[in-house]
Amino acid sequence: MKDNFDAMTFRRDVFRFGQRPLIVFLAFLNAFVPISTDLYLPALPRMTEIFACDRAIAEFTLSGFMLFFALSMLLWGAFSDAYGRKIILTTGLGIYAVGSIVCIGSQTIHMLIAGRLLQAIGSGAVCSVSMAIVKDTFKGRTMETVLAWIQSMTVICPMIAPMLGSTLMRFMSWRGLFGLLLLCSLTALLLSLALKETMKDTNGVKGLDSLKRIPFVLRCSGLRWLLLLFSLSIMPFMAYLTSSAFIYIKFYGLSEEKFSLFFAANACCGMLGPLLYIRLFRSFNRRYFLSAVFTIMALSGLCLYLMGNRGPFWFIGFYLPLTLAASSSRPIGTTLIMSQLDTDNGTVASLLGSCALMCGGVSMMLCSFEFANPVLPVAYMAMSIGSICLMLWLYLDVGKRYRSPQL
Repeated sequence: MKDNFDAMTFRRDVFRFGQRPLIVFLAFLNAFVPISTDLYLPALPRMTEIFACDRAIAEFTLSGFMLFFALSMLLWGAFSDAYGRKIILTTGLGIYAVGSIVCIGSQTIHMLIAGRLLQAIGSGAVCSVSMAIVKDTFKGRTMETVLAWIQSMTVICPMIAPMLGSTLMRFMSWRGLFGLLLLCSLTALLLSLALKETMKDTNGVKGLDSLKRIPFVLRCSGLRWLLLLFSLSIMPFMAYLTSSAFIYIKFYGLSEEKFSLFFAANACCGMLGPLLYIRLFRSFNRRYFLSAVFTIMALSGLCLYLMGNRGPFWFIGFYLPLTLAASSSRPIGTTLIMSQLDTDNGTVASLLGSCALMCGGVSMMLCSFEFANPVLPVAYMAMSIGSICLMLWLYLDVGKRYRSPQL
């Protein structure tokens, strides 16, 4: 991490171990969702056989996780503005640990779903607080750089988690995967003891009244439009996430180990995107850069529709440009949204994650139905969402309907 962060933008008393360990810790917290989904992905096709259920119910352990995670973020973000970051973080990690224990002991698919929903509720607290701490602690261009590093490090998890999951399943049952998730939550809980409260002052609103800050935040029109834009843009990735195991393993007939390699290749592009933005794309004109991102998304979907079913290399070859383009836009997208207001950092962070994951959950459910060719729903999602996002972005930028961040 070679960037020289401005010392004036970092409160040195925030984390006992220093600035860069804090960034790594925040990346670890922000990675709870990809860890919770991608470690479990190689086992997903087996769940239909283990619990004698159909694919839609088995995939609800993923799509249901995403929806409950998204909804819980709205609560936790507002509560963190009222009560502080640290207490919400530790509470969320505790709930996540309990959910992991329930998953380990599951005897039915419904018990597994219940455990996954508890994990989702805990993850909502962890991820909303991690983004709020970034806004509390870093400012301006430094915040954008930190976000890029966190988002790049977070994508390492999708690279490692499926390979680790498929490897572990050669030596243990699927329950062992949830044992590893339990270990992650307990590790984060211990590290959180070294974190000091980052919020200087609460907003003075307590209990459920703190949820009234959500409508206040949403009255900012620039924030509403940007939330819609960047929430929609996550849908093609979520379509890939829910369909990839069935495309590679069931449709193309690959082993779980080979599937994890293809999945890791896509995740590698996702990791490079934010770094390329910081090193190269940040100097580009914002209008043209994001216009190019959404155009690539739509064209990738068109190529997948025309030729994606020819084989796994064709599929990954047409999907990688979408991943690289979309991931490179994440730092500026997050910075734009977080810069629309100077207050209510927790609520803004929770809305950022919640809206994106609600759109993602809808995308996952739409793609969880049986298709003779599972490549098609991924292609349709990329084509349609890429086109919609391109038109929406041009409408926002040409009309200057948002507040430009001071970078």
